[in-house]
Amino acid sequence: MQYSNLSRSTLNFNKDWKFLLGDTMGAEMRHTPDDEWECVYLPHTPQIEPLHIDLHYQGFCWYRKRFLADETWKGKKIFIEFEAAMHEAHVWMNGESKLVHKGGYLPFMIDISEDIEFGAENVIAIRLDNRNNGSIPPGKPLESLDFSYFGGLYRNVKLHIMEKLHVTDAVYAGKQAGGGIFVKYSNVSKASATLEVQTHVLNDHDQVKDVKVVSTILNKQGTIVGTTESMIESVQAGRDYTFTQMITLTDPHLWHPDHPYLYTLLTEIIDGECRKVDELRTRIGIRTISFTKANGFMINGERLVIRGTNRHQQYPYIGNAASNNAQYRDAVKLKEGGFNFVRLGHYPQSPAFLDACDELGLMTVEPVPGWQYCALGEFQEIAKQNIRDMIRRDRNHPCMIMWEVSLNETYNKRGGATDEFFHECHLIAHEEYPGDQMNTSGDTIGRENPAYVNFDVPYTIWEDSTMSRPLEDVLPDKAGFDREYGDYEFGGHESTSRVPRGAGEKKLLLQAWNYQWSLNRNRSNRWSLGDASWVGIDHNRGCYPWVAECGALDTFRLPKYVYYFFQSQRKPDVIHEQIDSGPMAFIANEWTERVSPAKIVVYSNCDEVELFVNGKSVGLQKPDQGPDTEYGERITGYEVDYWLTDEEQHKWKEGTMESRTDAGSLMVSTYDGGNCRNLDRAPFTFEGVVYEPGELKAIGRIAGVDKAEFNVRTPLEPERLSIRIDKSGRELVADGSDFVFAYAEIQDVNGTVVVSANHEVTFEVEGPAVIVGENPVQAEAGIATVLLKSRPIPGKVNVTCHARGLKSATHKLTITS
Repeated sequence: MQYSNLSRSTLNFNKDWKFLLGDTMGAEMRHTPDDEWECVYLPHTPQIEPLHIDLHYQGFCWYRKRFLADETWKGKKIFIEFEAAMHEAHVWMNGESKLVHKGGYLPFMIDISEDIEFGAENVIAIRLDNRNNGSIPPGKPLESLDFSYFGGLYRNVKLHIMEKLHVTDAVYAGKQAGGGIFVKYSNVSKASATLEVQTHVLNDHDQVKDVKVVSTILNKQGTIVGTTESMIESVQAGRDYTFTQMITLTDPHLWHPDHPYLYTLLTEIIDGECRKVDELRTRIGIRTISFTKANGFMINGERLVIRGTNRHQQYPYIGNAASNNAQYRDAVKLKEGGFNFVRLGHYPQSPAFLDACDELGLMTVEPVPGWQYCALGEFQEIAKQNIRDMIRRDRNHPCMIMWEVSLNETYNKRGGATDEFFHECHLIAHEEYPGDQMNTSGDTIGRENPAYVNFDVPYTIWEDSTMSRPLEDVLPDKAGFDREYGDYEFGGHESTSRVPRGAGEKKLLLQAWNYQWSLNRNRSNRWSLGDASWVGIDHNRGCYPWVAECGALDTFRLPKYVYYFFQSQRKPDVIHEQIDSGPMAFIANEWTERVSPAKIVVYSNCDEVELFVNGKSVGLQKPDQGPDTEYGERITGYEVDYWLTDEEQHKWKEGTMESRTDAGSLMVSTYDGGNCRNLDRAPFTFEGVVYEPGELKAIGRIAGVDKAEFNVRTPLEPERLSIRIDKSGRELVADGSDFVFAYAEIQDVNGTVVVSANHEVTFEVEGPAVIVGENPVQAEAGIATVLLKSRPIPGKVNVTCHARGLKSATHKLTITS
């Protein structure tokens, strides 16, 4: 049936904001002059920060936006949605205070329907405060925090215009296990699946309204595969009603990390005059999950080992202020790196990142904001509300398989941390998502009674300097999950896993070996569901001035050797459209006379690898099969500061602390062809390979057929620059906030990157783009990187780079509308 259409519209509200760093009087007032303020586009960070930064800007900042209301909006409901703001926000509309929101990672919304004026300029003003605040989770002061808050309106802002009879926003509605649209699944199999669709409708008219809901499931091609129409309900003025509908699909495509199929749920609200007054589209994935000691993690009835990493949401120079496209590009890199899971350490991240995870097949766990801190009173009330809000926001994402409610590493005796509080957090999550598809997770170590706290997926004990691990998890009737591994246990702040990309072969191999050794040991614990390395991408932290370089990717998203180790763990027979997948091979060697070791390590997911030096075969090998061994040399006496209490940290930084606790050891070891029997795919270690200038080539074969090839050439003298732009499946968009990394490679005459080159490279840009951050840039391992940000107009861009003694290079790209 055809209905007349009065549906909602959602406008991008990111453009043309005015910004002021610092505080000022009267900025909330409608007619306050802001001509001298900076014009910015969201997402936005208050201040461009250095690459290595501990204490970024903290204080106040203001945003103002002027806009005209369209006459067609009259009589409708009008909302402004902020995806996040860091971390205390006071919002005014036309000089009237509308909201004070506390929390930097979850959305909030204001209703401006009665405040907006037609035929006049309207002004929305928001004052942000990102100073240390022990009442707002995570709560810990920046100077003792192992990541960075940053600041600003760092996510999207949207303007929603809708009829007074409409589907509510799940977070704004504030209804337990309700509000908005909530889709649950039962009886899921390859033959059929039943969807329970819950739709919350609000009648904001001043009279009763008849309403029905039409729910339709569309496949990827837009074809209807299931539909249902509710009975007509009379909803009283100012009241709400929740419709519950059941749809059964036959032969459904099930969502799985190896084949992440997405359907679209089309929701249509029809009033008593047969008018479509609201319409929403929700991407959904049909799947069922379980976690048990006997069967591990099961998805759609099949066992799957979780192979994950952790991610912070930050980028160099701009902090957290990343575009939707940038979020997608990060997800692509992690998926291509062999991971099937990302822990969003340690807070809810951008909806755009979760959308990308849904699309690419990256499972996730979403933590409530927290890190080694818990206060009483307001802090705990906000933490509990954060749990409710993050579940309401993200419950329809098929990628979301766990909900972390434990305030990361906040063990008992840290302020208000008690078994009773964390048990309540567990119960709140189950209130918000009833049924067996809600799985809470969290730290059970440090609890007086872990069984009482009763997380559905308990995290295993934190590694210590003895590299020990219990034979069983702290909750023996449940399978455990290793939420972080591979970094801290190898030396804390001085961990041998913290390696810059330009550190050279030996250190990069040691870093990769640390993660291999740890992952192999993790897999030996058959009760473990899987794990997540720390960390996927290098990141800043408030407690230390240098970037934490334990990532598989550096802060510019360039891979280290360990990235390819993880990539080799992916299935060679699983191919994902438009991203790097399937068979691979990588030689972890620079093939230079100065440092190249006699052992050549090749990462590959093939059955066998043949290695060639200048076209001559030096060996055909199966994967390594050596025994598991003790790690290696431990240099004891290392002391770590961030495990101290806040008072102890203050004393240490003031130089008044007598001693610090030995909290770690510097770990040193090397590849030995072993410690790999529990891996999905072991490396290939070739010994006794004699260095000979030229080409080193590896060919990976499956069932005797060449499937992957990688070669590395001995670099000659640096001759030229060459620029490449990493788009990772998303074009650079003219929205004033999208950005890409531009990499200037220092190459020899053959096009080989000269890894020893460290020239200073200067970039120039012509066209609607700008370089953010450092320029000129010192090359690291033969590559200099800048962050290239779009301006709000499409067009052609020329990026040119120069360095003394090298031929310059120019790269042309188009910024799309």
